[in-house]
Amino acid sequence: MSMLLLVLVVFAVVWVLVALVPLRTPSASRAWAMGVLGVSVLVVLVAALYGANAEVGIGYDWPSPVLLTTLVSAIAVAPGAIVALVRNGKNR
Repeated sequence: MSMLLLVLVVFAVVWVLVALVPLRTPSASRAWAMGVLGVSVLVVLVAALYGANAEVGIGYDWPSPVLLTTLVSAIAVAPGAIVALVRNGKNR
């Protein structure tokens, strides 16, 4: 479990760094921010589809695998998406 948490934190930090890439023109920065947001949405959607295909056992008492995978992926990409939204708003 701790290895999964470490991977999640590393991915979130890398995604924030990707969102913080400095670009010279406002239009390029806006396009980069929209790209980061688009990839963030795709990551969450792919995780939801992955969770929808998960097999659960008879005695499974946890929340739905779709909910769990969607929440974990959203937590991982949220910091980068927030940075992209703030940078996009700043450039307008």
